[in-house]
Amino acid sequence: MTKRLFAPVAALLLVLVASTVVLAQDLDTRYGKISIVAYDRNGNLIMDDGTKTNYKRIQYLLNDKLIHEEVDESVAKPVPELVRVFQQSQSDAVLVLTDTGETTGTGAIRFIDVTDAGAKLSNVFADCKGEPRYSRKGDVIRVFFKEAKPLKVATYSNGYIR
Repeated sequence: MTKRLFAPVAALLLVLVASTVVLAQDLDTRYGKISIVAYDRNGNLIMDDGTKTNYKRIQYLLNDKLIHEEVDESVAKPVPELVRVFQQSQSDAVLVLTDTGETTGTGAIRFIDVTDAGAKLSNVFADCKGEPRYSRKGDVIRVFFKEAKPLKVATYSNGYIR
């Protein structure tokens, strides 16, 4: 009897362990866990940065529930990266960095605004080059890209980048 149960229990444990590795990235906020998960055309989880995959279904999740989904058919473009959580007075802002996959090294940023009511993605701020630097004053977050010529500064407040 014990031998008969061992194989199914071992298989179940393997499935549970494998399912905990599924999330490509996640960051904890005061309102829950923000995650980015990417799948290929066949629905298989993309376990690397996605640069070798020419089709990516990218899902943004809050506590494993879908916030937003987008399809990216760019070759050599990696999956967006969760960078940092900024605690604000009424929400948490999660910085997301996207590489365009081009040899110029340009990218884009956006924020995920997370509250107890849910989460939403901001607009995209494009043509960013280099490592982002941050500053904040109250609920206003500024992201600087010093390598961009001219200097690029994204200002985020109230769920919108200008």
